[in-house]
Amino acid sequence: MILAWQVYSNSNSLNDTNNRKGTMKQIKQKIKAIIFDMDGTIIDTEDMWKNVTLDVLAKHGITTFGAEEELFLKNLSGMNIKYSSSALKSEFKLEATVQEIIDHTIHFGNVHLNTNIDFIEGFESFHLKLQEHGIPSGIATNAHPSNLKGISERLEFAKFFGTNIYTPANVNNTPKPAPDLFLHTAAQLGVDPSECVVFEDSIYGFQAAKAAGMKCIAIRNSLNKDLMHHVHDSINNYHEAEEALKKI
Repeated sequence: MILAWQVYSNSNSLNDTNNRKGTMKQIKQKIKAIIFDMDGTIIDTEDMWKNVTLDVLAKHGITTFGAEEELFLKNLSGMNIKYSSSALKSEFKLEATVQEIIDHTIHFGNVHLNTNIDFIEGFESFHLKLQEHGIPSGIATNAHPSNLKGISERLEFAKFFGTNIYTPANVNNTPKPAPDLFLHTAAQLGVDPSECVVFEDSIYGFQAAKAAGMKCIAIRNSLNKDLMHHVHDSINNYHEAEEALKKI
């Protein structure tokens, strides 16, 4: 015998599923593609790159920092490796060349990326819904291709994005905050920039999305909490992504 509470529970579960499907259909009507940054946006690397920078500086004998230097390190988040390496050389008066600092950053980046890096909570299930509803997506990241390759293989980015994974190397080495990387990704996805939504976590990404004419949803973290006025909405993780997209 089927009890009344079982019927009620099954009915509620079915209604929840239908509501979720309805939400994604609403989203698809106004949003034609999603573009994701990588670091701090789909993979949890909020503290990792700071630790990479600390390793690079330690290699050059610098292990203590004042308040201004701590702020400087915080502001490197999301910056392209060429510019961050040049900034490090200037700020800390390093004798190493910019290329040597780049090489050290790539090395320590790969060391850290081969540890316990995983997806931001809810990303995989959210992306599956995008695929089920035929909403294309791509990655547009300031990451160096050498760092991207290893993490892309380990987390199987291809099953999410196919070949739609782009770095400044695809746009004449022009990183964010220039809009080129986002515009290139939209073109490869066959979508007008105005119909794209970007998920980002850094000021450089926020600025690039605005310059590209795209709406932007931030992944909140301790480094960007004071920058939310630059974006259309923000979320803690991808369990909140659908509601944020509904409001766009």
